[in-house]
Amino acid sequence: MLIYFVALLPVLGWGFMPIIANLRKSTPEEQLLGTSISALLFACILFWIVSPEITISSFIVSFVSGIFWSFGQLLQFKGIATSSVAKAMPISNGTQLVGATLFAVLIFQEWQTASAVVIGIFAVLVILVGVVMTGFQKQGNQIKESVSIHVYAIVILSSFFLTLYVVTNQLFHVTGFAIILPQAVGMLTCAIGINLAKKSAISRKNVTFNLLTGLSWSIANLGMFLATAVLGVATSFSISQACVIVATIGGILIFKQKKSPLEWTFILSGIGLIMVGVVLLSLLK
Repeated sequence: MLIYFVALLPVLGWGFMPIIANLRKSTPEEQLLGTSISALLFACILFWIVSPEITISSFIVSFVSGIFWSFGQLLQFKGIATSSVAKAMPISNGTQLVGATLFAVLIFQEWQTASAVVIGIFAVLVILVGVVMTGFQKQGNQIKESVSIHVYAIVILSSFFLTLYVVTNQLFHVTGFAIILPQAVGMLTCAIGINLAKKSAISRKNVTFNLLTGLSWSIANLGMFLATAVLGVATSFSISQACVIVATIGGILIFKQKKSPLEWTFILSGIGLIMVGVVLLSLLK
């Protein structure tokens, strides 16, 4: 029973992370820096407790994956700033799922049978339809897509980097707690570089506030590690993706965005389709 509670940590942590980041008017760069500092502090504590063996090669691989995360997370924050949590996060989650699936098929060759290919393609299409449906908004007597091409472009590029962050360690067979500290070092190094390149004033209060954003992310990340070790990748992965429900519905309620019954129908149907696609993909892992 306890392990299922642990498996819910990614749902809550990754679901509330973008909401926490946007409770204060911080820039995406400040959000990234605060998140990365907190992630490194959390990683240092975890390293002190677990003491995993880290080799030079595993450090480099995980460090690079952390850099990919920073670029991806910065773009996700920018996508949210341009639209909203409720609009950007379904796109982000959905396109990350599609990206990870493409890597699994093309690089790791996970779909070995015709039935797997058919189910996988169907699942991807279901996810994409769900993503588009969550962005529908009532305009007059019609329901139309309200997310701009610009936002789609930013979030899809974000998902590309976040997918690289996920698959890099897998590609070089780096596993376990040895990933977390080098990854966090890469995250913070890149975040500092991005803020220095911006050459504008950084609010210490905004960065400090976003330590909470990083704590939410770190708890989710740890929960995913622990759940995967006991429940396996397929089950823990499926549960974790329910974070899209928390981010989307939580974003609407917490930021008091008014939605008509028709808009709620499209949003909830879209989330439902994304979760159906997640379950179908998990069956193929």
